[in-house]
Amino acid sequence: MHDDNGGGDRGGGADRRTFLKLTGALTAAGGGLLGGASSAAAETSEGIESLVESMTLEQKVARTHGASVEGAPEGIAGSVRGVDSLGIPPLDMADGPPGASIGVPATDFPHPVSTASTFDPDLVAAEGSAIAAETKAWGVDVHLAPSMDAFRVPFSSRAGESYGEDPVLSAAMAAAYTGAIQDGGVIATLKHFVGYNQTRTTGPAEDGFSISEHNDVVGERALREIYFPAFKAAVREGDAGAVMPAYNMVNATFCSQNAYLLEEILKGEWGFDGVVVSDWGGTHSTVTAARNGLDIEMPSENYFGGTLAEAVENGDLDESVVDDMVLRGLRSQRDIGALSGDREGVGDESVIGSDDHRALARRMAEDGSVLLKNDGVLPFDDAEVDSLALVGPTPTAFKQDVGGSDAITGTPDGGEVGPVEGLDRVVGGSVSVETASTSSLEPVSADDGFAYEYYDTDDLGGEPTATGTTETVGAEDAEFASARWEGTVTPDEGGLYGLSFTSRGQGYVYVDGELVGYNEPAGFVIVPERSSVELEAGTAHEVVVEVHGPAPAALEWNPPSAYADAAPAAADADAAVVLARTYTNYGDDRYKFNLPEVQNEVIRRVAAANENTVVLLNTETAVELPWVDDVPALMEVWYPGQEAGTAVANLLFGESTPSAKTPITFAESYEDYLPQEINTLPENGRGYPGIEGDVYYDEGVFVGYRHFDAAGVDPVFPFGHGESYAEFAYGDASVSTAETTADEGATVSVDVTNAGEYDGAETVQVYLAPTDSPVERPPKELAGFDKRTVPAGTTETFTVEVGGDAFRYWDEAAGEWAVDAGEYRVLVAASSRDVRAETTLTVADDDGSETTHYQVDFAAGEPIEELGEEGLYAEQDRLMRFAFGSVEEGITEKDTAWPSAEIRDCVEYGHIREHDDGTASVTFSVADDCDEMTLSLAVYSMPGDEFSADTADEQELLNATTGTFGPGDHTITVDLPDGNESDD
Repeated sequence: MHDDNGGGDRGGGADRRTFLKLTGALTAAGGGLLGGASSAAAETSEGIESLVESMTLEQKVARTHGASVEGAPEGIAGSVRGVDSLGIPPLDMADGPPGASIGVPATDFPHPVSTASTFDPDLVAAEGSAIAAETKAWGVDVHLAPSMDAFRVPFSSRAGESYGEDPVLSAAMAAAYTGAIQDGGVIATLKHFVGYNQTRTTGPAEDGFSISEHNDVVGERALREIYFPAFKAAVREGDAGAVMPAYNMVNATFCSQNAYLLEEILKGEWGFDGVVVSDWGGTHSTVTAARNGLDIEMPSENYFGGTLAEAVENGDLDESVVDDMVLRGLRSQRDIGALSGDREGVGDESVIGSDDHRALARRMAEDGSVLLKNDGVLPFDDAEVDSLALVGPTPTAFKQDVGGSDAITGTPDGGEVGPVEGLDRVVGGSVSVETASTSSLEPVSADDGFAYEYYDTDDLGGEPTATGTTETVGAEDAEFASARWEGTVTPDEGGLYGLSFTSRGQGYVYVDGELVGYNEPAGFVIVPERSSVELEAGTAHEVVVEVHGPAPAALEWNPPSAYADAAPAAADADAAVVLARTYTNYGDDRYKFNLPEVQNEVIRRVAAANENTVVLLNTETAVELPWVDDVPALMEVWYPGQEAGTAVANLLFGESTPSAKTPITFAESYEDYLPQEINTLPENGRGYPGIEGDVYYDEGVFVGYRHFDAAGVDPVFPFGHGESYAEFAYGDASVSTAETTADEGATVSVDVTNAGEYDGAETVQVYLAPTDSPVERPPKELAGFDKRTVPAGTTETFTVEVGGDAFRYWDEAAGEWAVDAGEYRVLVAASSRDVRAETTLTVADDDGSETTHYQVDFAAGEPIEELGEEGLYAEQDRLMRFAFGSVEEGITEKDTAWPSAEIRDCVEYGHIREHDDGTASVTFSVADDCDEMTLSLAVYSMPGDEFSADTADEQELLNATTGTFGPGDHTITVDLPDGNESDD
């Protein structure tokens, strides 16, 4: 257990609950709470609180963890028990995000990386509404999505579930999707909060769990500017009902018990009033996790079952903490109508795979497929293209998921539309399609068999427990903790062989002493790793396979003859399409940036054989493109969903015009993504995959195109790039005002003319580039975008609102958002590297409002109200701590001179932050070696920006409260009187 890893206590006695508003604070950097649930919550809060008060401790604890619930929908991810006697229903959860992942029929939509490529929040909202309807039809309450992990490096197996590398784009997509799910009567779950940007760990696993338990060493500015915004938008604008902490640690504390993330930021600053649900197996403590913001442990009760009840009964945890945990879950259920039974559509299976949903899935695949390159080959003309060669390892099917929570069953009526069926639907009467598979795996056989050794240690140490000879590397049922196979292989044919290597633990394949295959799957997922090796016909090659883990294990290969028909098939056709794919699987980061080398070889051969070659990338993320100059057309279709066959055929033959823009940067080399060391496994790098479990985010805010621009590295395809069959010409850019403030912002406008023959949609992107800044900032950053359809021969005016955080940066020294005043270049662009128009905008230093300075006093024992209106200055000998600061300047002075040894040694003041909703949050901590103590706290407004005891009588007591606080970090929120609201 890890009860010493992180501190904090959200609990307290009745006095604290009376005076403190524990949720509802907003950060100083803009944005308000949106959504219709807040007013309804105010009308029914007393009823829910009474419901909690009527529950026994046993009933409450049962609402804080997962359990097997009789009658729950088949195939769901997990459930929390209801309370029948009180009319509280169970809380049933289903995976996502590209659909209702319940193991039953559901529409399989494109993955989020494809969704982000649409740059269309309205389309994303339509998807959310459809998924909510299908989830609700199966009687499920919680959709465990969206995933909002920022794209940082191209190796993560979950990269396809992200909305890309830019926080503005990700925030827009996340808010739209979340709001639609919630409005559809289903609880949206924001995951994974935060820093879940890889699924491998290089350090020791906790509790035998080997996935993702790395430690992100990351600064607050990077968190605030890059990794928080999507979550913040989904909470405030999308009105999310649930948040799932990430498996990993952030700055040495597990996210599931991280008081800074869950209490200070999520529930404090952002005002999140929903429920925090752990990832499966992602809970690490009882008291610490409960105090620091975790509300439900999934999928069982290792920490939040009887252990939680014992903690309350033993006095280690105040029952009010459990009350809040339960209240949050009930509040989220109430907001979707689950408590009142007011959920229309439950059991309505007619919506599953409906014509409307299938049409939406097809449109999303069309609008999300990025035309990366087109040298005039596309669109195909079916009057000129009579025959088409369709080539690839699986030319009749698209890869749709990584086999984990993102796997959707698909609809029963018609199922998935593959490439061949899609082409037949669109041009079946005029174009003949010939398929050529390039993959035919078979076990690798040794000349005289493989000599094997099995060990009962996981490192091949000691004496083997079993030895023998087997024809192939294969162990389905053998008992070992590690194993080695050695043999000589003499192939009949020479050339490039594809390898498929399966192991449960770390595995290595050596050919003639060279490491050619490596596998490191997650502990609960068994997947093959693809690699390749060049072999000579008639030459004996020494093959050694080592596995550090139990069975199974297997080695297969794809001989050169398996893909020999690809080029001849392409040469005989009018055009050729190569479907290239990765083999990423759930929990198993790729350890190479390239496609399997056999596929690269096939692409080169097909492109040489047919000048009308199009490569379709069926990948979850960027890959190396060594042949990009050799192919005339390239389209990234991502994981495109069940209607992909029709969608891709429409794009290839001009029935639909490509409009997508890539939400990630395609680099020439994986080493281009970060400024610090980054290595492919099994090597370790500081930036990825980390050193001894620590992953260093030394790049700070320079992620994605921000880094490429700052470092002067040219990408193969930049962020925001995507070609079209339409031809767009940009006019001059204009802004609504020459000078503005961060809060007021401005409107950027530009006319775009479609001078081509095809109707098409364009996404205008507006980037801001500060001409001078007190801190190091990226050369430019996306501030907003606008997507519109421009019919051929017409002109449309695009408008983008810029303001708010676009003109701010996080000042780590002051612990506040700061306005970066001065002149900005306003760049109107078709991508991050394709600026079409430019103007300027000046941002004022401030909006003219006065800065309020605050003083915070702490005392022990008696409530502050007993000390008189002058507060703690009435009895200075009892004053334990004093500090003050301002919004812009942060803490400017501390004074601990008064004799107060107990508090001086135990209480450390953090900061006070004024928010734009008339509240202020105060953070402080109680040392781990101190006992729980009763503290009185007073907040004053200061007469000036410097403290002076002579002016103490001029201070105004704004708020006072008393509470009981244990060891750990604390954030409380106090109301400020009218007139003290800040615009900053």
